[in-house]
Amino acid sequence: MINKLTVVIDKLRIIKLACFITLLSNSFFIYAKDIELPYWILDRYIQYSDAVESDKNNYLKDFRIKLDNDNIYLNNNKYTVIKNKVNDLSLLLSNDILKSSSRKFDLKPFIYPDGSINYLQFKTPVESDFAKLLLPKSRVIYKDNKLLLINKGLTLSFLKPANSEEFKAFSNKFPISNLPINNNIIFDYTVNADVSINTSRRFLNHLRLFNNDNIYTQLNNYITNISGIRLPTFNENINPMIIYGYDENGETIAYFYLFSDTFNFLDKIILKNYYGATREQATNMYPIGFFQPNIDKNYHIERQQRFRNETIEIQHFQITKEGKLQEVPVTSNCYSKFAIKDQNKHSAISLLLTSKQANNYLRFDGGKVEELDSMTLTLNSNEKKFCVNYQQAYSISFGKANSKQFFGNKKVYQQQVENFKKYNIDISNELEYITFENVDKTPLNKFLLNGNQAIYMNNTLFIVGKDYFVAYRQPTKEELVYTQ
Repeated sequence: MINKLTVVIDKLRIIKLACFITLLSNSFFIYAKDIELPYWILDRYIQYSDAVESDKNNYLKDFRIKLDNDNIYLNNNKYTVIKNKVNDLSLLLSNDILKSSSRKFDLKPFIYPDGSINYLQFKTPVESDFAKLLLPKSRVIYKDNKLLLINKGLTLSFLKPANSEEFKAFSNKFPISNLPINNNIIFDYTVNADVSINTSRRFLNHLRLFNNDNIYTQLNNYITNISGIRLPTFNENINPMIIYGYDENGETIAYFYLFSDTFNFLDKIILKNYYGATREQATNMYPIGFFQPNIDKNYHIERQQRFRNETIEIQHFQITKEGKLQEVPVTSNCYSKFAIKDQNKHSAISLLLTSKQANNYLRFDGGKVEELDSMTLTLNSNEKKFCVNYQQAYSISFGKANSKQFFGNKKVYQQQVENFKKYNIDISNELEYITFENVDKTPLNKFLLNGNQAIYMNNTLFIVGKDYFVAYRQPTKEELVYTQ
């Protein structure tokens, strides 16, 4: 009987222990799940006092925050908070703080129409360093998806990261574009963007433009007014988009993204981002950074990056069936030798141009043909070689002809004689021209006279026709040669 009772007691102990372990593991799971939630995104950082400069290397350096129901995390420290509200801002902020913060920060978005303000009250003492950021009585202002921390020297506001459903609803407002798409088309979209759909930085986490970095790193990764362009679906279940915004200098930053059919992030690459210039002289400087993106109708993607020494790296990408961007080799028959690569900076399969190769392109000098805008043209008369986008070379030959016979149409002849007068060139009797070989299957073909000819005079290439006239001049010595 005693043995049976002992067995029963042991079983009860085992059951209690199992229940305890289950509760404990669930507790750890919930806490771990909370820890995995993304930290909130810095939206505004305003400093009122130089005194906070001394704090850059301590508590602010690695400061991160997030709110989950009744728990708030300051870095990985978890605190329980109580939600409450007041009907007067002065009940939360002292007059000194109100005066300093209102000079540069609009507090109205945190006030409800009835004048009430929500705040979070910490139930337990906060670590002394983090307590410096809190209002008196350990309080933080919040509204919807925003947190506001204010003291005498700083105002910090944070945004709750958006999820995939919110991003889907947001991106449905983007305009739709067909392919191909190039830098000029992207620029037109950014200029004509509907500012009413420009949104906050809440989407930075979903777009992988925010990775829980500290405050000062986030300030250097500044991007605002995020918007985008929807592109045709790839492989029926991949949603490509171009997402763009503006940095602190007002320069456009553009990325190419891939999202799943449920709008979860798959992959991205940067397409455009200027972050400096190569020369001091404004007339001859070149922007440093990513530029000149092109995406053809088959989703072959090209981007270029100019470095401070004016070398240019050209990279090609394609989309895999898994929804990843895969770099593919770039080849060129325009040059026999290229720049020497730094394996820590350059891709092993990209094309790296020397500064002279990169700068030796024909400069636009008047007229308009949109289809040619995305092309970089190079003409080397000594080698009798014409290159498109630094990659495809075509042999050329030079000739002279009677102008009337060359145009073969009196009206076109008279029109072009007048056009060339603007460039101080007289073609009333004779002109000089170039014949291109094997260009019949290129976009250039339909704009050349007789399908393969253009005028080349005074070191300027003229592509002319009945309804168009565009000029490209050779670079000057100052434009061509890199000088530090």
